[in-house]
Amino acid sequence: MIRGEPPARRQSLLGDQAAEFVAGLLQSDIGIALLDRTRIRPVGFALGEHVYALALAPAGEAVLEQRTYTKRELTLEEQNETEQQTDVELTSALATELQEGFERQKSLTDTWGLNASHTGQYTSPTGPWGTFNASHTIGFTTSVTEASQESSRRAVKDSQTATSKVAARYRTQHRTDFKLVTETGMETTSKRTVRNPNRVTPITLHYFKVLQRLELAHERYGARICWAPTIKDPALAFARKIADGRQRIRDNALAALPPVPTRPERPPAPGMPPSVETRVFHSAVVTLDKWGIVGDMSADYDIDIPYDSDWVWDGDIAFIKQNLNLITRRPPENIAADTAGMPIATSADGQPVLRVRVHVGAGMWIAGPGANLQVAANFRRTLSNNNQVADDTAHNALVAQYVTELQDWQAKRDEALEAAAVAADEFEARLRAGFSPVNEMVSQIVAQHFPASVRDEAWEIDFWHRVFDWERASFVSYPGWWSAGDARAPERDPGDFLNASWAKLYLPVRAGMELTALRWIFGKVVATRLPFTVEERLAAFVEELNTFRTGTLGTPDEMPELKEECQPAPEKVYCLAKWTELMPTDGTHLEVVQGVTTSADAVTAKEISDAEELRAALLDGERETNRLKTRAYDQMTGTADVDVHVGAPATNGDRTP
Repeated sequence: MIRGEPPARRQSLLGDQAAEFVAGLLQSDIGIALLDRTRIRPVGFALGEHVYALALAPAGEAVLEQRTYTKRELTLEEQNETEQQTDVELTSALATELQEGFERQKSLTDTWGLNASHTGQYTSPTGPWGTFNASHTIGFTTSVTEASQESSRRAVKDSQTATSKVAARYRTQHRTDFKLVTETGMETTSKRTVRNPNRVTPITLHYFKVLQRLELAHERYGARICWAPTIKDPALAFARKIADGRQRIRDNALAALPPVPTRPERPPAPGMPPSVETRVFHSAVVTLDKWGIVGDMSADYDIDIPYDSDWVWDGDIAFIKQNLNLITRRPPENIAADTAGMPIATSADGQPVLRVRVHVGAGMWIAGPGANLQVAANFRRTLSNNNQVADDTAHNALVAQYVTELQDWQAKRDEALEAAAVAADEFEARLRAGFSPVNEMVSQIVAQHFPASVRDEAWEIDFWHRVFDWERASFVSYPGWWSAGDARAPERDPGDFLNASWAKLYLPVRAGMELTALRWIFGKVVATRLPFTVEERLAAFVEELNTFRTGTLGTPDEMPELKEECQPAPEKVYCLAKWTELMPTDGTHLEVVQGVTTSADAVTAKEISDAEELRAALLDGERETNRLKTRAYDQMTGTADVDVHVGAPATNGDRTP
């Protein structure tokens, strides 16, 4: 096989699949985590770059002023806007409206004609049904009428049909703006005076930065076995938690509402046969577009079913529920629809419509298929007989009361939904504020790899905390472009945890608990051992790690060996590299450079020369005076009153002792 030509393709363990795929499946989640740190020690100071040079003339003076100003502004703004609308509509076949206006009519009629008539009567023979009588009249009339009529009418309420309509619309809008601005400031000023003490020589002050010299050492202080499981779409559970919380808040708000008012049924007209002609009207196909960030939905849609003016809805809500048609490729267990409340007869674009509110709920499906909705309702034709009195005043009052109660209920429902939306936003903000990617991944790893039976007791939780070093857990996330679908947080980086396609958690194992952790990772056992060959391989791996620790850190468990009483604890680390850095500070260093030239003229130079000679003479006189005082003191052998006058006599005649 060594000398032979290798085959172009070798069969893998999984049949036709490539060997690289099998190699990927055999990748282990176990590795070695090396614990490194960087130690920083201050070792001194150094002069940095030149900052500023200040030149001072002889006897010159400069005032350096440093001013620091801090300003903070806090603005609180709150805006509330409330809008309320109430529509009331009454319909009646009787003349129940009050009108005010005038009417003018002018007509001209010219008629001529011929009339002829014949009258007869008939009685039927006796039969099973008895007898009946019939009469007939034949008439003929020819008439020509020419008429012209002109009328005009003004009314407070104008009706286009025989019915009366009272419309009242109440709309209020209230807006309150509240704005509070608070501004605080603090200013500090420090002055420093710099003076040149020389009379004729200029100086230059050079300012340099003072840098701190730091010694950095990269040290290795531990080596641990590390478990690195991976999670696909790691933020899915967090997004689902937000969606479930928002839906729960909305459901609780709707459950707290009173029952929906029931529409009163119209009583049948006495002596009139019921309407039997029915017809089904359908709405347009509506595209559902209120999807959530994870492809879910919990939203209401107002669907209008247009119908002809001579038809009326039969009030069968069950028929509407049965004819809610969802057009989608989603399975029935993923999406459903139901009516919310009672339908309302209204108008849209000048045509009567039946408005049905439909609530649609869908489960999560990232980048899933969309859906359309169509609704149908059953209508009956209204009777045009003049004797129809079904729409009586009492029924109109009930309908008006029902409409008012329904609108009140809808207003309460809208307020409850708005409050629920605000509460849901606050709930989501609290979750996002306390969100930790590490904690989220640890929770998912615990749910996937630690069954409830091994973590339902306090001692079991303590055991797992002694096996794994949960405090040192870390993670790495991979950008969202490796998976299909839209980003949950488009304003953030693709590699952010919320947009990540995959994430890997690095969970170190505590020193000394390696075999226990490996048995759980590979065999999911705690108290028992794995097969002998597996145990032998795991023990060899742990022994190799202990050998590395001993050679690098001195002990196999990374703990110092304390053999004597009050023994100093040695810190055993392995230094990988050492270097120094210069860090800036707030201090400055000042160097004074004296000028090589002077600004003294002949007179000033003479004054300086005379001053030097005078100073030399004064010094010589003081030295001579001290010498005479010493000799006089040496000549004194006893007590005596001696006045010693040294120097020139006083000009005012006073004696100087």
